[in-house]
Amino acid sequence: MERKGSKVDEKHELQVILAELPNSQYLKILLAQIMRHYDPKIKYIFQKQTGWQLVIEQYDGLLCRINIHKEYFSVIIPFPDFGISYLTPMVKVMSNEFKEKFETVSKNTQQIEMKVMNEEEMEDVIFLVSLQAKKLRKLVV
Repeated sequence: MERKGSKVDEKHELQVILAELPNSQYLKILLAQIMRHYDPKIKYIFQKQTGWQLVIEQYDGLLCRINIHKEYFSVIIPFPDFGISYLTPMVKVMSNEFKEKFETVSKNTQQIEMKVMNEEEMEDVIFLVSLQAKKLRKLVV
């Protein structure tokens, strides 16, 4: 079940999501960064079995999906084909969550899902979203 509505409805839905999330400040920061740097289309989707999901598109491609869980939110980012070579030197300064995910990455990896429970993980997600935006921008040009 996908919900689409006016800006007022979307703002209300976002307030409902944020009110129920214990670490909502990180979601607010992530969304503010996305809104500031990109011109995204955001779809708010609610499904009984999985709950809330925000699908964020840019340049007619998927920028990321945000899944809202009871205690945290996770961000699913398409993994760019240049991701391994680009990110390998940076792994040592990334969060433990990212390091664990990166260990399972292969050249066939299509996406990466990161839990966001603290500032360090949020910063990593913002960085990964920017890489996906870079890839999408190159496809348009």
